[in-house]
Amino acid sequence: MPLPNENKALLNRKHTLVLMIAAGVLLVGAMIWSFFLNKGSIASRVARELSSKGCGVRAGEIYQHGYKKDTTIREMMDGKELSPAVEASEKAGFPSDIDRRGEVYCLLAELDSGVLTVFLVDEEIELAFIQLPDSDEVLTVAGEKAG
Repeated sequence: MPLPNENKALLNRKHTLVLMIAAGVLLVGAMIWSFFLNKGSIASRVARELSSKGCGVRAGEIYQHGYKKDTTIREMMDGKELSPAVEASEKAGFPSDIDRRGEVYCLLAELDSGVLTVFLVDEEIELAFIQLPDSDEVLTVAGEKAG
């Protein structure tokens, strides 16, 4: 006794085509939705601003390392020497006021030249520079020496 549907295809070509078109429409819709959700994200805004200063980092490469409310960059860095970083950041055109109080985010991204460090105060870039590995030397976000 043969099993039901043993010799019949579950889906004919018409059904397969309809399902493929529906899957394609859903995929395109998801991509468009993702684009608009990410366009307004902090990482996307930071990546666009850094790009305008000569740093080729993508939003997906940036991650949040730290966050504190009602603090300053100086307090967040707990007494570390920041003058080379401030000099590099100012050279790149950022305000670089390490005593500005607000919501402070520390964002990091690994680049070929080192570690990109970006401090946001109230969601605006305040300080940005590149730290060279195994060194105290820092570069501007465009990869130039600060001094």
